[in-house]
Amino acid sequence: MQFLEQDMLELTTRNGQGRAPFVRLASAASLIAACALFLYGVAWTYSTRRYLKGFADAIVPLDGSSQEKTEALLSWFRQEPGRNEEAIEGSSATLRDPVSIVQNARLLKICGSATNAFINLADAAGLRTRRLLLLDSSGGAMHVIAEVKWDGRWVAVNPQTGQAFKDKSGRALAKEELRDPAVFRNAISRMPGYSPTYSFEHTAYVHLQRIAFAGGRLQSIFDRMPPRWQQAIDWGYYAENPSLWPPFWAAPLLLAGVLLRLASRRSRRAAVRAAKDPEIVDEPAFQSSIVNRESTIP
Repeated sequence: MQFLEQDMLELTTRNGQGRAPFVRLASAASLIAACALFLYGVAWTYSTRRYLKGFADAIVPLDGSSQEKTEALLSWFRQEPGRNEEAIEGSSATLRDPVSIVQNARLLKICGSATNAFINLADAAGLRTRRLLLLDSSGGAMHVIAEVKWDGRWVAVNPQTGQAFKDKSGRALAKEELRDPAVFRNAISRMPGYSPTYSFEHTAYVHLQRIAFAGGRLQSIFDRMPPRWQQAIDWGYYAENPSLWPPFWAAPLLLAGVLLRLASRRSRRAAVRAAKDPEIVDEPAFQSSIVNRESTIP
């Protein structure tokens, strides 16, 4: 009887924990990778923010109003500051890195990169900003500008040329006002280099069409939703800041690690219960174990 009980315990423990080492190893690897990515993202974000804060403080008046700070930033963009003219080659993260953008003259001449630089510097200066996409009739992005909040109003600015959209009296205009063709034409008449094709008839804060396969369908679904969901936060800020990507990558790894750890614990508990309950034992495997043990008895 003691011989049978020993065989049952060995068999159930072996069946329950056969894969446990691999599961525990995969869980530990996922958790370590998640922590490493998170810490890397935090360090990268901190160093980027610190650099941009010093950069912005050298440009904008520290005690100025939102309008004064914005005008100071736009003036810096408008003066075409001396920067590295060499083309930057690398990954998408390199081309979107805020530090790389403000250090490269070529990137500052591209509407998307210039807007990213403006938003990051404005954020470091304490301004509230958000990206605004100007779309064509088919929904494709034509141009990227920014909106800045002045005294409760969101006004439109074009970082690529370092100018704000204003009427003839010098009052800054919002995108809703610029949808009027007459107001729009009047505003850009004082903005050399701005193409009249970049109108405000179709705008968006989130552009999902560039997502492969499902982008167009997702965009059409979200377009039917109330516009407040797009305006709640600056969604483009996270997509255009590579230092924020590692923490997002860490999230699924952390989830996978936790699930694997729970699965490992559940497997071990099941093995212990099976060892204590003979009815849970795998009968064919147990009988084979008995035959093998008896064949070794002289």
